[in-house]
Amino acid sequence: MGSAVAATIPILLLIGMGYLARALGFLQDGDERALNGYMYWLALPALLIHDLSQATLSLDTLRFMALGVAPAMGVGTLALLLPRVPRDLRYLLAVTTMFGSLAFFGIPFVEFTLGTGEPVRLASLAVAGISPATVALALVLLETHRATGLHPRAAAKRVLARLALNPLILSIALGAGLSLVGAKVPIVLITPLAMLGRTAAPLALVTLGVFLYGRDYRSLFPAFALSLSRLVLLPGLTFLVVLLAGLPPLEGAVLVVMNGTPIAVNTIVLSERYGFHRERIAPLILISSLGAVLTLNLWLLAARQGLGG
Repeated sequence: MGSAVAATIPILLLIGMGYLARALGFLQDGDERALNGYMYWLALPALLIHDLSQATLSLDTLRFMALGVAPAMGVGTLALLLPRVPRDLRYLLAVTTMFGSLAFFGIPFVEFTLGTGEPVRLASLAVAGISPATVALALVLLETHRATGLHPRAAAKRVLARLALNPLILSIALGAGLSLVGAKVPIVLITPLAMLGRTAAPLALVTLGVFLYGRDYRSLFPAFALSLSRLVLLPGLTFLVVLLAGLPPLEGAVLVVMNGTPIAVNTIVLSERYGFHRERIAPLILISSLGAVLTLNLWLLAARQGLGG
């Protein structure tokens, strides 16, 4: 546990640096959009293309990816079916539980706590397995929420166009495609991809700190209650799934960590675009991001002890 806690100190420092840079005026209002754009369009896609193109997508790999996405989809569906809960709150629970910060927070956490190399490769595979399904379903729910009465199938058609332009989805498809056909990426291309990818982990955390500055953080207690489904319920279910499936310790630990990451920062962008709980999203992201530093260490300890790692 001590080593994991020590490894999270750089995470907190990087988040704090981003917050302090904004507070001291080194970065101005709106600079977070430029940082987010670099992460979203360059660093994270480069990391995903590099890691996935170098991976062997065997049946075991596909099983690993499927075991990551199943708990997220299950908990999200359960949230939608809760009895005697208002429709608006059910949609909020479903979206924020499924739409986690796998790439922006999960990959840095895995790198700092479990190490580079194989742990980061597994984290990238987890992103490839979980993100396409959960992002697509979250967008369908947001489209349906905005247009009351719109059938999910009609919403899904409208979402396809958005997914076709999503750089993370495109990079996952490209990286996985290169792996499936056994293509060897030339060194002149793989080297800059690796260089860009190495900037993803630290810059993602600095960007989170910049993003958290100056938000409206009223109603923190309700945000704490709502974030428990993402920080406690989902990783807990993932732990049971990987335990029953008999995954190797490292693979199981990575999936538990990735499904215990905080609510995705990009949820704030979607909430503005869709008029979806604008006043609740910022406190949710703050509480889940800070809370995840504690809960992820606890889940990592549980995974190491329970899975034999």
